[in-house]
Amino acid sequence: MSPPPGYVAYGGPGSYGGTFRGIGGLTKSLEILTIVTIVLSALSLVTQLTLRGNALDFRDGTTTLQEFADKLGPYLAVSAVAGFVGLATLVVQIIWTFRIAKNLEVLGRQNRTFSPGATIAINILGGCTLGILPYFMWRELWKGSDPESPAGDPGWKQRPVGQVVHTWLIVTLLTVLVGAGLGVGNAVTRISRNSNATIAKQLDSRIALVMAAGVLSLVSAIVFLSMIRQLSSRHIRSIREL
Repeated sequence: MSPPPGYVAYGGPGSYGGTFRGIGGLTKSLEILTIVTIVLSALSLVTQLTLRGNALDFRDGTTTLQEFADKLGPYLAVSAVAGFVGLATLVVQIIWTFRIAKNLEVLGRQNRTFSPGATIAINILGGCTLGILPYFMWRELWKGSDPESPAGDPGWKQRPVGQVVHTWLIVTLLTVLVGAGLGVGNAVTRISRNSNATIAKQLDSRIALVMAAGVLSLVSAIVFLSMIRQLSSRHIRSIREL
């Protein structure tokens, strides 16, 4: 039986030059890091809730600033670990999206907006665009990875985009809005002694925003995990990765 039109064997040269590079291992790493992020987001939310009582005691004059600062240890530890995990996630995500974009070249996805190199810049600087540029990148990677679209398909850009990509953008925008309400660099994440009084104030008078930011961070990580799994599944099928 002859292969379908546009079929390109995984690992061999593509009909448009180059060879496919697998993403299975990178996907597993990215999934694990994102799951860790979800756990850390939940822990962060819980520790902020437990700190509120201490913040109220300090604001009422029941305890001293130093006593309140001593209670911040668990939260700051979670924040520090989250920072390292976030950096590792970014590195893996850069390699992952770069490899997907390179595979789209082999699939003959013409007239792409984002080259493999452009995905690197978008992953690093996309936050400065409120998630808008990353959203368009995810849309393109999603469409180009459609396993029902043969190699060289001139209509690949007309393929539908999964709802999870749109959901990711909505959650990202909400997260940015809430973060803006709290101020740049959420005061609860600052670790200097001079900021401890500000942290207490945030946990007292702005607790609703602090909790909203925590919940949105958790939801954002969950949605991102779903998008990773769905996009990788499509892409692996499109390149026939074993």
